[in-house]
Amino acid sequence: MNNSRTGKIAKFFLSAMTFALLLAQQSCLEENAPGNYYTFTGNTVASFLESDEYKEDFTEFVKVLKRSGVWGEMRTYGTYTCFAPTNEGFKEYLAVRNVSSVDELTKEQCDTIAYTHLCNSLFYCKDLVVGALPYPNMLDRYLVYTCDSAQDATTGKTKIIYRLNQQSTIIERDDSVQNGVVQIIDKVLSPSNKMLPDVMIMDPNISIFNEALKVTHMEDSLVAYMDETYRSPSFDSTDVSKGVRYNTGMETNQIGIFPTKRYFKFTAFAETDSVFNSLGITNLEELVKYVTPIYEESFPGLTYDPDDYTDRNHPLNMFVSYHLLPEQLAYNEFNISQKELTDYYVEWKNIDIEDFYETMMPHSIMRLSSPYIGGRYINRKGISGKDGFVRGVQVFDPNKSAKAGAALLDQTAINGVYHYIDHLLVYDKQTREETLNTRIRIMCQTLSPDYINSGARGRLSSDVNGNWTMGYLPGFCKNVKLSDETQAWVRYRNNTFTCFFGEEITFLGIYDIEYRLPPVPFAGTYELRMYMCTMKDSGMAGFKSDRGVVQVYLNGEPQGIPIDMTLNQLDVAVTGDGIKANKSDDEDVLRAKEKAMHSRGYMLAPDSYSAQGSINLRWDREDCIRKIIATDYFYPEQDYYFRVRLVLDNPTACCPFNMIELVPKSVYAGDIPEDTH
Repeated sequence: MNNSRTGKIAKFFLSAMTFALLLAQQSCLEENAPGNYYTFTGNTVASFLESDEYKEDFTEFVKVLKRSGVWGEMRTYGTYTCFAPTNEGFKEYLAVRNVSSVDELTKEQCDTIAYTHLCNSLFYCKDLVVGALPYPNMLDRYLVYTCDSAQDATTGKTKIIYRLNQQSTIIERDDSVQNGVVQIIDKVLSPSNKMLPDVMIMDPNISIFNEALKVTHMEDSLVAYMDETYRSPSFDSTDVSKGVRYNTGMETNQIGIFPTKRYFKFTAFAETDSVFNSLGITNLEELVKYVTPIYEESFPGLTYDPDDYTDRNHPLNMFVSYHLLPEQLAYNEFNISQKELTDYYVEWKNIDIEDFYETMMPHSIMRLSSPYIGGRYINRKGISGKDGFVRGVQVFDPNKSAKAGAALLDQTAINGVYHYIDHLLVYDKQTREETLNTRIRIMCQTLSPDYINSGARGRLSSDVNGNWTMGYLPGFCKNVKLSDETQAWVRYRNNTFTCFFGEEITFLGIYDIEYRLPPVPFAGTYELRMYMCTMKDSGMAGFKSDRGVVQVYLNGEPQGIPIDMTLNQLDVAVTGDGIKANKSDDEDVLRAKEKAMHSRGYMLAPDSYSAQGSINLRWDREDCIRKIIATDYFYPEQDYYFRVRLVLDNPTACCPFNMIELVPKSVYAGDIPEDTH
C-alpha cells in the first residue's frame, strides 16, 4: 500500500476516533403453514447435528464441517443459520460428481460446501420474503429464497414448499439452538461460479434475448466480478466486533466498518421467447426490425452503423443495454421490502414504493415500482384505476419464473441475477416523455451501485448484526467524489429515524461531496431538491441540532447563498411567518403557506411518508422539509454534478443525506398542481 493512501486511511480513522473522544451511539410465510418451532434445548448447531435424533442424517455434512475447520465455531457462542443437507442429499450431490464419499472431496471443496450452508445471521422462515436473504452466507454469496404451495399426495391437504436457489427444499424449519437456527434441507446447495451471461445462456426460455446479448457484445460488460486493485483498510476496520467508533452528534459510539472487497455485480431483465413470439418476433433479425423504429422515434437524428450491433447507438444495442443494471438486485431488493418499514414508513395505498435506477444504456433511467397490490414493475406510473395510469412491464418473481420453464432454474450467478419480464421493455418516446414525466424521487443509497453491491443498503437495526454502519473511503463508490477529509457512513435502516424510509448516508468531518446525478428522461426545466431533517426543536431533551451550514453547487456553479441545515418551519427564512403548517388549516391557507415556502426555496416534506407509524413527516415534524437546490434546464445526454461542501470549519457538524428529487416543470408548475405525496 502506498504511503499517501495509508496516510489518508490513518487520517480518516484518527478523525473518527477524535469524534468519539470529543462527543464521547412481507413475508409469504405468515399464513398458518405447518412447520417445526423449537425452544432452546441446550444444543448448539454442532450438538444438534450429532444428537441422537439426527446424527444418522447428517454424518456426511458433519464430516464436511470438520474438514473445513468451522466445526469449532458451530460448538461455541455465535449467531448462525445452518442450512443442513441430509445424507440423502449428499448421496445425490456425490453421484453427479462420480464421487463415492465426502472423504474424496478436497479441502477446498469442503470449504465451499461448508461456507455455502452457513450464515452469520439468523434466518427464520417466518420472517423471510421471496428473494435474496438479507445477508450473505460465509462464502459472501446471497442465497435466494422462494416459497410455493402444493397438494400433499398422501393427505390431500395444501402444504407450503420452501426452497433455496430453486435447488433445495427446506424439509424441517426453524430449529432453534443456543448459537442460532438449523434449517434442514434435502439437497446440497451448489452456488454457480459462472458469470451472469454464462448462467443466462443455459436458459432455453430466453434464447432470443441471449443471442441479442451476444451479438451486441453487451455480455462482455457482465463478466466483471471483483476489483483486484481495491485494498481494504487496516486497523481491524472490516470486523464489526472491532469496528471504528464514531458519533453523529445525536447518536454516540456508533459502530462503523469498511468493505473487505469491492464487487462488480449486475441485474438483467429478459423477455422470454414466448413474449417475443406474441409480438411476432421469432429470431434476432425480426427483433432488430421491431425495435429499430422505436428507438429512431425516441431519439430523432440517431446515427449508427446498421451492420454493427456493438455500436452503442444501434437500436438493438440500446434495447439490450436498457435491460441491464450495474448492481445486483434480487426480486425483494428493487425497493424497500422489509415489512416493518412498509408498515411504519409509507401510506402505501396512496403511492407506489419506487426508486429510479440508471441503466447500462448511456443516459437512461428505469423506474422500479412495488405497488400495494403486489408484484414488481418497470416503468409503472400512477395508481391503477386513476387517470394517467400506466401498468408498466411486470417482473416475474422467482416462483413464477420457475413455472415458465420445464425445470426449476437458479437465475443467480456469481456476479448477478436475471429476471423474466412479461412484456417488451423499451426506452421509447412514450416512456421517456410520459411515464417518466414525473417527480423523480431517488433514494440516496441508489445513487451509486457500489452502495448496493457492497451490502450497505437494506440492513435493519433490529436485525441480528444489523446495527452497524458501513464506511467508504474516497474512490470506492462510482458516481461519488469525496474529499480526503470527508467521512461517509451508510446507516442501517431504522423505523424510528425521522428520515426518508429510515435510510441515510451521514457525512462527517470537513466534508465535501459530489454526486453525478442520474440522467433526466427528456430536455426541459427541472427543480433539483434535497430532503432534510434538521432536528431543530425536535422535542428531544437537551438535544441541539448537529447539522452544518453548507454551500451547494450544480456543475461547479454555486446555487445561491449557503444553506443553514438547522432551520425549520419555525424560522421566518423558511416559511415567511415562522408558523408551522397544520393539516387542519384551511386549503387556501395551506396553499399560501406552500407558495411562500416555495418562493424561499423550501417545501414541506411528502405526506405519504412517516416514522414509527404515527409521525407524519409533513404534518408532525416542523424540522422535516425539502430544500430546492436549483432550477435549471437539463439535457438527457449531459452529465450533471451535485456538490455539497461544509462552509463552517466545524468538525462536529454532520450532513444527513436521504433522498433527492428531480422534478420537471410540467409537474411542479403544470396545469395540474403537483401532488403532496
